[in-house]
Amino acid sequence: APAMSRSVPEEDVEVRLEDQKAINTFGRLNTRLNELEEEIKEKRSLYDQLDDAANEIILADDDEPIRFAFGECYFETDKDQADELLEKQKDKAEAEVKALEDEMGSIKSTLASLKTQLYARFGNNINLEA
Repeated sequence: APAMSRSVPEEDVEVRLEDQKAINTFGRLNTRLNELEEEIKEKRSLYDQLDDAANEIILADDDEPIRFAFGECYFETDKDQADELLEKQKDKAEAEVKALEDEMGSIKSTLASLKTQLYARFGNNINLEA
């Protein structure tokens, strides 16, 4: 007679409604995690561009007007105001990255607990690796 194992044997395990909900939640959160990674990349790229622009302004002559892009158009401003505007945009981008990273941390924590729950129930019958 085969030895009895405490883990779930590789056989059909009934998928209850609560299991299906957990699997669906896992899938949704995993998709959101990928979206967040992309958004963070974009925000960091924007931050780097703003930082590069701020460095360019430092090199500009003090009396030289700065053309500042605002949406689809430009306006001229002085060096100090352009620097101030860039710093505000950099702060905003940094805050957005922080918020996205916080959301990402929360999702990773939820995914880890769902993974534990689903593997405990389904063993090798489920694959939750990307």
